[in-house]
Amino acid sequence: MRRSVWQFPAAVSLLVAAVPAAGAATRPRYGGTLRVETQARIASLDPREWPAEPDEAARKEKVVALVFERLVKVDDSGRPQAQLAASWQHDAERKRWQFRLRPDVKFHDGTPLGAAAVVAALAGALDGRRVSALGETVVITSEAAMPDLVAELGRGRNFIFRRAADGVLVGTGPFRVAEWQPGRRALLSAQEDYWGGRAFLESIEIRMGSLPREQLINLELGRADVVEVGPGEIRRAAQSGRKVWSSAPVELLAVVFAHGGATEDARVREALGLSIDRAALHNVLLQKQGEPAGGLLPQAVSGYAFLFSTAVDLVRARRLWSEASRGQPLALAYDPGDPVARAIAERIAVNAREAGIAVQAVASDAGPRRAEAVLVRMRIGAAEPRAALASLSAALDLDDALALPGQATLEQLYAAERDVVESFRVVPLVHLPETYGLSARVKNWLAGRWGRWRLEDVWLEAEER
Repeated sequence: MRRSVWQFPAAVSLLVAAVPAAGAATRPRYGGTLRVETQARIASLDPREWPAEPDEAARKEKVVALVFERLVKVDDSGRPQAQLAASWQHDAERKRWQFRLRPDVKFHDGTPLGAAAVVAALAGALDGRRVSALGETVVITSEAAMPDLVAELGRGRNFIFRRAADGVLVGTGPFRVAEWQPGRRALLSAQEDYWGGRAFLESIEIRMGSLPREQLINLELGRADVVEVGPGEIRRAAQSGRKVWSSAPVELLAVVFAHGGATEDARVREALGLSIDRAALHNVLLQKQGEPAGGLLPQAVSGYAFLFSTAVDLVRARRLWSEASRGQPLALAYDPGDPVARAIAERIAVNAREAGIAVQAVASDAGPRRAEAVLVRMRIGAAEPRAALASLSAALDLDDALALPGQATLEQLYAAERDVVESFRVVPLVHLPETYGLSARVKNWLAGRWGRWRLEDVWLEAEER
């Protein structure tokens, strides 16, 4: 059998504000509480209760991954790396995989990590596969080949945990749960005997449900250390002297058309798509954050996004709209709680009028099935193109339109994505990054390229007295 092991890559940082030379010379220190604010409201840290929606799953994973770990983790290039599994091997047909566990790992309650605990945690998570223990190794078997099993174990709900005597789930991560108020507040404390080395921070306080503007005010007043910054607030954060960090593009902003009704006419969909000035959306409204999108996946994921056009064609758009004989305005719904979505929807309506297309931007929290067209923001759920397309396909109800072979080549993925784009059922607009504002005392912020928090690496500068 051939053993498959990958080496850890260098960490990638997209920190765009310079760190003072004096700060760079300061030695890391232990202690302090990192204060994080987020608009998300995470209802549960239970890995078994994994959201189907990519956005919700990404928000939950940021916190869960501080407490629980997987057999493997996925790096910024989408490659699996060893985590709780020290190594793995498979048979020639890839129907039987064997994972050797890392020695000397303990759960937060002091119980040693063992194969039986891993089997119990993965029970029910791997549909159609059998998970069993063989000494201190974990064996996963299937009647069908599992070429992508290792990458699969590094995503989603496949965290390893055990149920403590009091019924609480405990993990093996760098932090343990000290206090949990669902949807409101979490307090995580550093695990002293963490197998990867104790984190610098003493604790992390995560306050949930904070509005974006409130977060930025708290950062400016010194009440928060890490906050979410929307595209419209980046300039303000930078002007106030705050450090601003952006991930790679991890969200797709797109117009999705409903099935049935007037938008079943492809000419209506294409007319609107050709009237939208993506460059203006990107340069003006989004302050050059992210990149204009002609396809579903960003260039950093697929490598072929540049092949999709983002050009405006008002002449063709006007002709198509006229041929469709659309007699009433097209309703474009957007999330009323998202100021970015509102600005984008209103600008799309302006673009459309230049082509003679009547579009009415409507605030609505109804989904794509309740509106003719809806502006959506969808998380790109993976760094590997096939997994990323599969995630978007499920979230956008494109399963019938987006056929993905099990071992698809890049050419096949491009062809499948092109078919969706050319149908104008989904009109990609912009790929957006995640952006955070950081207080001056936050040091060594090395978040993952795709937005994963690496708070075990962060340390806080001592406050002046």
